[in-house]
Amino acid sequence: MWSLLSSVWLLAAGISGATAQFNNPEGVDIWCGKAYRAKDAPFSPGGGFEEPTYSAAPLLRLLAKPRMTIYVASDSKASLLVDAGISHLLGEPIASKYAGESKGSFASEAKVVIKSGNSILATSAVQVGSTGNEIAFSLRSLAASTAPYNLTVTAKLVNGAVYTTSTALYHLPKPEDSRTVSRIDNLYGGLWYQRSTETKWTPFFPYTYYGKFFLLQWTLYWNSNVSTLDEFAAMGYNLIHIVPTGSLGESPFPWDEFQPYLDRASELGIFFQYDVIYTPTNNATMLDQVTQLRSHPSILLWYQSDEPDGKSWPLSANGLARQAMWDLDPYHPSSLALNCYDFYYAEYGQGGEVIISDVYPISTNTSWSTVYETPCNATYGCCGCDDCHGAFEDISERIDENERRDGLLGWQKTQWAAPQAFGNETFWTRYPTAAEEVVMALLAVNHGAKGLVAWDFPTTGELSGITEKLAAVMTSSKIASFLLEQPLTQTLTVTGGSRVDASLWVDADANEALLTVINLNYGDIAAAVQVALPSGIQATAVKDVLWGDVNWALSGQRWSSKGSVLTSSSGLLGLQVSMVVLKLH
Repeated sequence: MWSLLSSVWLLAAGISGATAQFNNPEGVDIWCGKAYRAKDAPFSPGGGFEEPTYSAAPLLRLLAKPRMTIYVASDSKASLLVDAGISHLLGEPIASKYAGESKGSFASEAKVVIKSGNSILATSAVQVGSTGNEIAFSLRSLAASTAPYNLTVTAKLVNGAVYTTSTALYHLPKPEDSRTVSRIDNLYGGLWYQRSTETKWTPFFPYTYYGKFFLLQWTLYWNSNVSTLDEFAAMGYNLIHIVPTGSLGESPFPWDEFQPYLDRASELGIFFQYDVIYTPTNNATMLDQVTQLRSHPSILLWYQSDEPDGKSWPLSANGLARQAMWDLDPYHPSSLALNCYDFYYAEYGQGGEVIISDVYPISTNTSWSTVYETPCNATYGCCGCDDCHGAFEDISERIDENERRDGLLGWQKTQWAAPQAFGNETFWTRYPTAAEEVVMALLAVNHGAKGLVAWDFPTTGELSGITEKLAAVMTSSKIASFLLEQPLTQTLTVTGGSRVDASLWVDADANEALLTVINLNYGDIAAAVQVALPSGIQATAVKDVLWGDVNWALSGQRWSSKGSVLTSSSGLLGLQVSMVVLKLH
């Protein structure tokens, strides 16, 4: 995470040694590939995301990936997510009569066959142009093994044209030790876990802080007494991310002293996002920690590296490190934080299944560096928030862009966010207010973030108070059932004011929907604000208020093809947030 620690590291070390791999001249220090010192001239940093070439002819893009990143021996079934999308960017040529006249109109089904070797696991028919088709099959014929199964997927059109792709499926032995197993859902992006004594999987939405000075640094707080874990759990957070600083430097935790904390966390039912302290020159420390801790039930996922893109680490380093971690422990996903807007995303993103965006737009000058006295733009300068505009939308735009790139790359990633909870240092002139903190957190969720790890703790009393209240909501099973088990709809029509962000999750089986509406303006919206639900979604009442005090009135006729409309006749206050559960017909 970018903070005083990052600034000190950058000031002291720089990245002048990256000349051979990046565009900086000899002796020029860089952050996100850009020169940032006043003595150095700007240059093109390179590293921008490589966009595919547009094809005038339609293409069929056949993709397949497992619904879950891993399955274990206690799972009886698995499924693949199969896309047969029409694209003008990626895929293989398809006759226009099968693609239809537009991306929303298609003329054919494709017969899909999933095979392992010569054995057919499943067959299905999917619509040409559709994505996210889930095709289930039994795991009975696939013995549990640490080696992946290579599954071949073919799609045959009515004209006889055949398209082929493949994917790896992990069906692992169930561990014989007491470890907690965790995995990512590639359909909705959520984290799920299974305890050693269970066969069921539980969805988990993480809400917590990174920690440094005094609280979450090991030598400055945690090792004073094991009761510190009880204090943190009582605040409502469900995940612990201890930043291994203080007198430890880059050394791992002393195992004999640390073991009681791991055990107490397991008793309290809270998990660790454990920082393995990886650097490109120190694989041994990372691998030692993974080996030592992989079997403990309080380990939920690893944290591999912090801002390797900003620091311009060797491009292959994070991917190689992730593979080494996987070889030792395929039972826990890995995460990392990326700082740059557009600097070798595809390369650095190989470090983990979870990518955390640390975008800090509050109280910083995004066009002029007050630390280095230089301009900040696409080719020069460091202002603490790369290529930002100093608005809340910096957060949502970063997540949206990362998800767009994920779709083009076709890989298995999920996005988390790191809401800003610090200030009065380096680039930032003040701390966020409580209202700003809630807006940043829930705006990220509205755009698909499946976890929130704020930087950093301890923070102000105002922020501590509001995040404890928000933790009670975000760590609930009700929230997990919506955010991690239902599709996200972002294309809601909002009238009455600009910069109002609204998202919806519909649970058709429970006849409920979760709606979150956020006013991104500091000023009030005096006019009535209306939010239209998608066609066919009819709400009868506000069943539960999870956050805020907006008084919504419902309109719309039952059985109408149009969706209901929610109206706040008094408008919205500045930075007002409303999260409600709706009862549906």
